[in-house]
Amino acid sequence: MMSRLLLSSTPLSAIATPFESTRLLFPTHLRNRGNKKTSSLTREERLGFNPAFRLRTFHRRSPHCCLSTPVVGPTSSSSSSSEMQDSLLYSRAYWVSRSQIAWNVDAENGSCYLYASETACLSVTNDGIQGYDVRIKLEVDNTGLSENVIEKFPHIRDYRPFKVPSTLDVKSLLKSQLAVAIYGSDGKWSTATGLQLPGVLDEIFSYNGPLGAVFSEEAVSLYLWAPTAQVVRACIYEDPLGRDPVEIVTLKESNGVWCAIGPRSWEGCYYVYEVSVYHSSTLRIEKCIANDPYARGLSSDGRRTLFVDLDSDALKPKGWCNLADDKPILHSFSDISIYELHIRDFSVNDPTVDADFRGGYLAFTSQITKCWNHYHLIQMNSRLISQPFKMKMGTTGGKISFLIVIASPLGNGV
Repeated sequence: MMSRLLLSSTPLSAIATPFESTRLLFPTHLRNRGNKKTSSLTREERLGFNPAFRLRTFHRRSPHCCLSTPVVGPTSSSSSSSEMQDSLLYSRAYWVSRSQIAWNVDAENGSCYLYASETACLSVTNDGIQGYDVRIKLEVDNTGLSENVIEKFPHIRDYRPFKVPSTLDVKSLLKSQLAVAIYGSDGKWSTATGLQLPGVLDEIFSYNGPLGAVFSEEAVSLYLWAPTAQVVRACIYEDPLGRDPVEIVTLKESNGVWCAIGPRSWEGCYYVYEVSVYHSSTLRIEKCIANDPYARGLSSDGRRTLFVDLDSDALKPKGWCNLADDKPILHSFSDISIYELHIRDFSVNDPTVDADFRGGYLAFTSQITKCWNHYHLIQMNSRLISQPFKMKMGTTGGKISFLIVIASPLGNGV
């Protein structure tokens, strides 16, 4: 059973597997990078996106890069409504704790408001922010940012803190599109921005419990940490390639963790999550299709998560249960030799290996010298590997790996 303290260093929307589209979903911290071309790879490839999955969304404007100067309100009648709307793409304010929002802005002679829209309908007009469900006035917190906030986010230590009312239903608001805006003494808005949420998510939704697919004698339970999601469903498939799910299960949420309980017969099947969540890079509620981030197994193409019980007897090699008792005693760690090498390099020039197997995975099915007794494979993408070499790899789903070999001079197990 997997158990860990889960914090929100990455927004929930990051569990979405990106799509083949001209519209990229940049996480907030990537918007500072500028738009300089860095390589000949596509933008999806540079960011490590898997084009096999798609995010259901509409095509929108190109992503923007953060500026060091604030996005201010309209100064003339010719101001573009598109430019005003773009101010919500720049998440310059930080919701750092349950009670504080930090923003590097001057509010001495004006007022600050927090806006929320469950359906992501916020828009910026000459009259201010429209389309909200909730509008809350925030007062300046003259006590400053708390010490634990400054320790966690030292780069915003000089930002102005605003008090969040203690009566506010913060958990529900965090599932919505959020923005803050400053209004002058004349009632006109002067600047607006979106919100970054890691601080408040860490404080409210930290979790120490099971995650992923958890097996019991009679059932399989799914646990997904996704506090900003509005709806989560699991699509169950009988095989890794079938097009239509045989079952769709809606998960229920408790304090940011979504859960569903299914029959033990799910073992050996496959699933993906369908998550409806607000995404700050598109300013929309998106329906994202993604693997379980706590997966113990995947289909050969990596597109679906495998229901696999690692304690199943069917998965244990012969002698597995007695391995600890049969394992020779290691008298000194200096007896261990550790090598890291490429799968190809392990056998490509080894005359004792069948010529058709050299340089590929199937080389490990040959008789190997007794001094090599432990192997650890590290998967990596093989998109650029030549086709002839892929053919020698056997049925590996087009993956190539690095290999770590652990051995000792006397062949003692480690």
